[in-house]
Amino acid sequence: MPDIELDQIDRKIINLLQGNSQITNLELADAVAVSPPTCLRRVRRLREAGVIAKDVAIVDPSKLGSHIQLIVTVELKGDDRVLMDAFEKTIHAQDCVMQCYLVTGSTDYVLVVCVRNMSEFEKFARATLYTNPLIKRFITLTVISRVKYETRIPIDG
Repeated sequence: MPDIELDQIDRKIINLLQGNSQITNLELADAVAVSPPTCLRRVRRLREAGVIAKDVAIVDPSKLGSHIQLIVTVELKGDDRVLMDAFEKTIHAQDCVMQCYLVTGSTDYVLVVCVRNMSEFEKFARATLYTNPLIKRFITLTVISRVKYETRIPIDG
């Protein structure tokens, strides 16, 4: 995916779409002061270049009933690419893992896990973490409350 040059109009489009991906092309074009066909071409270009990766609905887990979020730090037994690839493949297969980050420091990965209850987490932990021969140790932190959650990437414009 090649890097593309983003001008001020592109940046304004991105900022507006991050706040409301349901905005009409007509409203978006008006907000960034370009014609609707020009705006549509720019949005298509941003999608094709992967700058806009997805259009999604962000769901509040608390509105769907009981959900528990947990942060899990994972340290692997080694740091070679084969171990990392195998671990990442395992994590990709887990629906309850919402996010996974390869990080620097004393741990290798940080997972964000969302489950309906602790029994569901225990099932996940037993099947994926405790019995995984690649894992040296893991630490689980239970989220008490979400103080800040933002999906918008800050960009100038």
